[in-house]
Amino acid sequence: MSEPKEADPAIAKAIDEAAQDWFLRLSEPEVPPAERQRFEAWCVADPRHRAAYEEVRALWAGIDALEPAFAPTRHAPTPAARPRRLFWPRPRLALGAALAACLLFFVLMPSVSHLPTRLLADHSTATGDRRTATLPDGSVVTLNTDSAIDVDYRGERRVVKLLHGEAHFEVAKDAQRPFQVLAVGGRTTAVGTAFAVRDSDDGTATVTVTEGIVSVESPDASSTVVEGQGGTRVAAGQQVRYRRGAPPDAVHGVDASAVVAWRQGAIVIRDRPLAEALAEIGRYRTGRIVLLGDASRYGRVTARLALADLDGGIDALAATHGLSVTRVTGYLMIVR
Repeated sequence: MSEPKEADPAIAKAIDEAAQDWFLRLSEPEVPPAERQRFEAWCVADPRHRAAYEEVRALWAGIDALEPAFAPTRHAPTPAARPRRLFWPRPRLALGAALAACLLFFVLMPSVSHLPTRLLADHSTATGDRRTATLPDGSVVTLNTDSAIDVDYRGERRVVKLLHGEAHFEVAKDAQRPFQVLAVGGRTTAVGTAFAVRDSDDGTATVTVTEGIVSVESPDASSTVVEGQGGTRVAAGQQVRYRRGAPPDAVHGVDASAVVAWRQGAIVIRDRPLAEALAEIGRYRTGRIVLLGDASRYGRVTARLALADLDGGIDALAATHGLSVTRVTGYLMIVR
């Protein structure tokens, strides 16, 4: 018996387009019985037809799960109400292009909402970019993806405000002028050391020290220490988190080099749920990564991914969990 021939790409493309067209036809409010009979005949004509249609239907069946992924972040304005299902009149668009068009605004909205901040910032980066700059005193700052800072060196203080994102600071020593980083209402102070501060979208600030010691003051007015009289001390190889209106969490040890591996062009993920791992990777890509299904069913992730090949890393992570990756243009990636 001869081996089956590989599918002709042109035929496969035609089948996919027909499946998309049938899905949109059958999604209209009123479908004539004759139309449904033609659809059934099309499905019976070739098993690839039914499979292609089910692939399209499964993609749209998960559209409700995309709602949280396109909810506005705390930096973004709330969009006007929109229908939970969007379909298009004839002539019909290809499904991938149509889906991309209707979701593009919500995918790019967080980046657009950061635009005013970038315009006012002294230093900033776009999604997926990193940048190193030397400050007026010789201190060096490296900005991670989608980050912005404002620099204020007036008077006897050196103050940097992290407007959003993440930055690593290598502070030039000057005992007479403490170096301070403001983020989420709190303050990290150093004289000469190296540390990173991350402002997460959930309102949490994370301080990771890579060299020396820093003092982290709580943004909680009821427990804020008097400047110069201490604070939460965080040494090299340690990390602390805080949020507005609450004292800092307990200081704990971390692999600081792994936390700031982005400076060397990598992401290090250690023992995190798959959903969290994909969210972390998503910080470095334009668009969104959406995980469909019950996330609790998937194992935890430990991996090191190169920023230069994130899509390859996502494919590998999905494969280890028995999942597939569907790309809807470069702005939406669905893992299921």
